[in-house]
Amino acid sequence: MLVYLWSRRNPYVRMNFFGLLNFQAPFLPWVLMGFSSLLGNSIIVDLLGIAVGHIYFILEDVFPNQHGGIRILKTPSILKAIFDTSDEDPNNNPLPEEWPGGFAWLEGQRLE
Repeated sequence: MLVYLWSRRNPYVRMNFFGLLNFQAPFLPWVLMGFSSLLGNSIIVDLLGIAVGHIYFILEDVFPNQHGGIRILKTPSILKAIFDTSDEDPNNNPLPEEWPGGFAWLEGQRLE
């Protein structure tokens, strides 16, 4: 499912499978399924992952961008309340790379 979703969101990425087969990213799940079948594995799991990935891709990326489309899959507000941090959180210290202007040189040191 994750491979299918990545491949649909990156359609112009060129892939190379064992140096033998060149293709674009949307074909990656199908190439992996073919390789899995060559190894003698069942393709049911691969087909199920492709189907679930396709449904998620349509509901999350295609349908909301259509005229009059809405987002069907929403994060429950209880999860947002638990895991989202506010910007005003005093314990939220950004990394030095994220500070405006770069590093805070001589911070906390007195100049004489």
